[in-house]
This record gives sequence, C-alpha cells and structure tokens, in this order.
Amino acid sequence: MPGEGPKTRRREVAYPIGRPNSATTYSITSPEFSASQRVFHPPILGKQVTVSEGHPFRSRSKGSKEDLGGDFYTQKSYLVGNEQRRSMSVVRGSSLRRFSGPIFPVDPYATSFPAAIVPSDDDLYKAGATAVARCKPTNSVADASVFLGELMRDGLPHLVGSSTWKDRANRARGAGDDYLNVQFGWRPLVNDISSFAYAVRHADAVLAQYERDAGKVVRRRYNFPLQTPTHNEIVGSQSAWFDPTDSSFLSPVEVGSWIRTTEVVQRMWFSGCFTYHLPTGSDSRSGMNRAALKAKKLFGLSLTPETLWNLAPWSWAVDWFSNTGDVVSNISDAITDGLVMPYGYIMCQTIHKVTFTSRRSGLIDPSVTVPPLTFVTETKVRKRANPFGFGISWNALSAFQLSIAAALGLSRT
Repeated sequence: MPGEGPKTRRREVAYPIGRPNSATTYSITSPEFSASQRVFHPPILGKQVTVSEGHPFRSRSKGSKEDLGGDFYTQKSYLVGNEQRRSMSVVRGSSLRRFSGPIFPVDPYATSFPAAIVPSDDDLYKAGATAVARCKPTNSVADASVFLGELMRDGLPHLVGSSTWKDRANRARGAGDDYLNVQFGWRPLVNDISSFAYAVRHADAVLAQYERDAGKVVRRRYNFPLQTPTHNEIVGSQSAWFDPTDSSFLSPVEVGSWIRTTEVVQRMWFSGCFTYHLPTGSDSRSGMNRAALKAKKLFGLSLTPETLWNLAPWSWAVDWFSNTGDVVSNISDAITDGLVMPYGYIMCQTIHKVTFTSRRSGLIDPSVTVPPLTFVTETKVRKRANPFGFGISWNALSAFQLSIAAALGLSRT
C-alpha cells in the first residue's frame, strides 16, 4: 500500500563548467615578462524536487491486482553540454597569448533554467479518460449485451411462432410422408427450429466466455503521440563567452551572434489493469443453460416429425427467450458499473529545453568551434485513477459501484 502520505524531497545538483576537476589555463609570454594563471569556475547549480509516497512495487506478486502506486511529481533542472574544452592562441606585438578552457555561446552564469511546464489536473484526467476509452480490452460484458440484443431483434424472427412448433410437428407426425412436401410447411418448420437452435448455441458460447473472464486481470498501456513543438529565434549579437576574457582573442571586424532554440517535448501515457465483476453470480442464466443443452442436441440431429415430437415439452424455447431478457438487463448494468480498474495511472513527462548555439563566434580564430549550451527543466507527474475512472472520488460512487469494488477487493487507500 502507499506510504503515510506525500513527502517532499529537495536537493541541489552541481554542474561543473568545463570538465570535472579541470581548470582554465591562461598565459601571456613576452620578452618583458611571462605570466600564467589557472581559473576554477564555480559550478552551475541545478535542483531536483520530488513529491511522492513510498511505493513498494517490487513486493507485488505475479498476477496481483493490488494497487501499490500513488500520485507522484518530480522536477529537475540540469545543464547539458558543459564538458567542452577549446584552445586558442594569438600573437599581439611581442607577446604570445594562450587560452585553454570552456567556451560557450553565452555567459552560463547570466542564464537561468527554463520554467517548469506541468499539465493541469483537469488536462491529465481528460487524457486519462481518453486513454481508457481507447485501450480498454474488448470486454465480453459489452460484447454479450450487444450480441444478445441483436439476436433478440434480428436473429430470431420466427421465435414468436415457437408456441406453434408443437402443433405443427404433431400434424407432420400424423400426416406421414405427404407432409414432408415443402408445400405443406415441413421445410419452413425445420428451418425455423434450426435457426433458433443455432442462435441459442452461439449465444451460450458468448455468455460462457463472459462468465469465464469475470474477475480476470487484463493489463493495458496506451501512448499518446509525442508532442514536440520547437521555436527558433535569433535573440542578440554577442561574441562567444570565455573567462578570463581577453579581447585579443576577439575579431576586430566580426561581431558574434547566437541562436536560442526553445523546445518542449511532452510524452504522455496510460498504464492500468482492467477487470470486471459478475454481480448476479453463476445462477444468472440457469434457465438459458438448460435450453442451450436442448438446442445443442437438436442442432446435431437429423430432424424428422418423430424427433421433433419427442423433444416436447417445447417450453425450453420460451424459457430461453424470457430468461434472455433478464440476462441482457443484468449485463447492461455491468457495462455501466462492472468494468473497473484495480489500478490505473496517467503519466506525463515534459522536457523544456533552451539551447544556445553559436551562429558566429566572433573569435579571431575561425577554426575554434563553440559548442552549444542547453539548459533543461524536466518534470514528471503521475495521477492515480479511481477504479471507475479519472477525476472521480470515492464519495461520488454509487452503492452498486461500491459493492463491486468490495467484491473485487478494492479499497480507497
């Protein structure tokens, strides 16, 4: 189960300028004097904030429906592209000047991390509802209801005449071979009964599958399309940044410039577990089961008037039809309230990147390349679903829904 409640953890992450444990070296050599210095730059400080509970996912046994997760949020700011080192040298008069260290398109100390981008709870719940609608398993509850509804409407056109089957079979039995002629109605009678038996046989298979699958676990995952809007903008003119700064390394004729690229990459996905409960129990269609056995036997026989007469009483057909209405009603309720999620989560990861790329370095040596510098703020958020959907509180559930949750061993913790 989740821990006692959400806890916030904060930490700072240091990103060194230049390669770790290395310093910029700068020297001037001339006939009059020589000087050199090593400069250690302070790191850029990122941060990470996490709000979460304890989630012992590894303790879950195989096939378990137990929900061990919970809401989760983390935000991290970090630097990319800082372990770069370049060398420059230039002659000014009688002096030789050398530089070896990091060079960036902008001053990293004067640049801030981009803002965190987090979707609202409403947006997450809407996305969660969409994901559930798109990836929920082909539920036998819905399949059975649709199948039976269509069967009763379209598949049994001759059922209203089933009460006459016994009389028609009796007349055929007494009429002898002459009655076997099509014009006396034997073939239509056989077709009516055979069609009905075929429908009952297949309906029984659909319902049996529905009963077998009740309470089983089906896991699903749905990935939304990756969102990657990008905006490029030239925001100013400035020569490449390096420290210690020496204008001798800068071009006297070319002013440097850089491009700022803003990119937001958002990945959203759903992961959950589905099951459904059969609230009416295994006796919900006992009358249909008995009728199905009759239909299966009848469907496999060569029908003669004597055979049909021996199938009396004919009430099994009427029993099947009347019992079907109750079953369809129960299944329709289950479509609305029976499909539940022992656990379900909508998750979103958003990466907000601002990259500075040198367009013109502004350095006197055009062979010196300036690597890009990227500031990143990354967020991850996870929202937990109620067994009956996202954005639904336990207090809003009906008594029937609560009874189903209890039957499946689900609780509000």
